Amino acid sequence: MAFSLELKNYLQQLDISAADLAQESGISPSTLSRYLSGERSPASSSEAVLQLARALEKLSNGTVSKQDVARTLHKEITGSEVDAHTFTAHFCTLMDALDINGNRLAHALGFDPSYISRIRTGQRHPANVAQFCDQVARYIARSCTDAYHIESIVMLTGASAQDIANPEICENRIRDYLGSNVATEPQIPATIEPLSKFLATLDAFDLNAFKDEIHFEEIKVPTLPFQLPTQKTYSGIEEMKQAELDFYRAAILSKSIDDIIFYSDMPLEEMAQDKEFPKQVMKAVALLIRKGIKIINIHDVHRPIDELFMGLEGWVPVYMTGLMESYYMPAPTNAAFFHFLRSAGTVACSGEAVVGDQGSGRYVLTKNAADVAYFRTRAMQLLAHAKPLIKVYTEGHEKERDKALRKLRSAYGDNTVTVGEGDFNTLTITALPGRYVLISKSNPPAVDFLVEHPALVAAFEQYEPTLF
Repeated sequence: MAFSLELKNYLQQLDISAADLAQESGISPSTLSRYLSGERSPASSSEAVLQLARALEKLSNGTVSKQDVARTLHKEITGSEVDAHTFTAHFCTLMDALDINGNRLAHALGFDPSYISRIRTGQRHPANVAQFCDQVARYIARSCTDAYHIESIVMLTGASAQDIANPEICENRIRDYLGSNVATEPQIPATIEPLSKFLATLDAFDLNAFKDEIHFEEIKVPTLPFQLPTQKTYSGIEEMKQAELDFYRAAILSKSIDDIIFYSDMPLEEMAQDKEFPKQVMKAVALLIRKGIKIINIHDVHRPIDELFMGLEGWVPVYMTGLMESYYMPAPTNAAFFHFLRSAGTVACSGEAVVGDQGSGRYVLTKNAADVAYFRTRAMQLLAHAKPLIKVYTEGHEKERDKALRKLRSAYGDNTVTVGEGDFNTLTITALPGRYVLISKSNPPAVDFLVEHPALVAAFEQYEPTLF
C-alpha cells in the first residue's frame, strides 16, 4: 500500500480529520494535503513520519502506538529494498547521531575523506554497499563504546543496551541498519536538518531589525590605528579565531576599500561551538559594509551538506545587503591539508592544518606589502577558477534577475515547481528540478537568491519541513 493510502487508512479507521492531524502534528495543511493525494511523500530521514505517528497516537487516545504507525509508514517510504537515497539517509543519520568524524572514519577505512563526504551528500554511492556496511559497522562497534554512543545505537537499531555492549551483536545491528529496512521507529539525527534550519533562519530574518539591533546607522568606522606587528602567527583554534578578528580590524582601519576575498575549507564545527564568535564576526562585517567594502566569498562545497548550510546560514545578513558575492571551487582541494585565506587591500591572513588535526594548525596575519600582494594574487587565481554559488538580486536589480531567469528557461524549459508551499511566511521557493532554485524573500527589503549548484538544487528538491 502506498504511503498516501496507508495514511488515509489511519484517518478513516480512527475517524480523524486531516485538519486535526495537521494541527496536532505541526505539519502544514498544504504539505499534509500533498501527502494524502500521493503528490508527495516525506523523505525517509525526515521527522515528518515521527510527527505523524505521535499525532495519530495522541488523537486515537492510544488506540494505535506511535511505534507501530512509524514502522508502517516508514516501510511504505523505503519499500522492500534499500535504495540509494535511503542508504544515504541512514548513513548520514548514523554519522550525525554518533558524532562520527568523517576524516577519522575515512582514515580507518582506507578511503579519501572526500569520498566519505560525497557519500554523505549523496553525490556518490559505494560500489560494494555490503562491504562498505561491514567496514563502517566494524569501525563503530569498536570505537563507539561509551554510554552516550550505546544509547544512540540502541535508539537507531531498536536493540537492547545489553546486545549493543557486545561488539559482534552491535556490528550486526549497525550493518542491518545501514543495509536493510529499519524494523523499529525511525530515529532522527541529533543535529537539526540543515536545509530546514537554513530556510527557517532566512524566513525569520529581518534586515531592518538586524540593522536596528546593531545600530547600523549609528556605526562610525574607527580611525585610530590598529597596533599590529608586520607579521603575527596564531596557533590552535582559539588563536585562529583571534586571527580572523584581527584581520577584520586591520581591514576596517585601513584606508583601502578594495574588495575582500575569502576562501576556507577549514571545518566549521569547532568554530561554531563558540556562540560569541559569529556575533563578533558580524559586528566586524557590519563595519566593513558601512565602509562600503564588497566581500567575495569562495565557499568550499566539497564538505558535508550540514556544514555547507551552516556556513551559508552564518552569512545570511551579509547576503541580504547585496554586498557579498559567493562562489565555489568546482574541484575538491587537496585532501591532506585544510586551507584558509583572507585577502584585503593592505592585510592578508593565510593558514593551514592537517586533515583531522585542525586544532594544531596555525594562521599567519601579515601587513607586509610583498606578502599582501602575493596572497592577493593567490586569491585572484582562486577566483578565476571559481564558479558562482548564489547570485543575489536586491531591490532595483529585478531586470538582471529576470534576464538570468529567461536565459535559464530558454535553455532548460519552464517546468518549475514550488518548494515548501505554505511552510514559510516571507519566502517563496521555485525550482526547476536539476537546474536551479529561486528563493524570493518578500519582506522589505525584498531580495532574490538564485542557486544553480547541483548538490544544493538537489537538496532543495528533497526539502521536508522540520519541527523545531
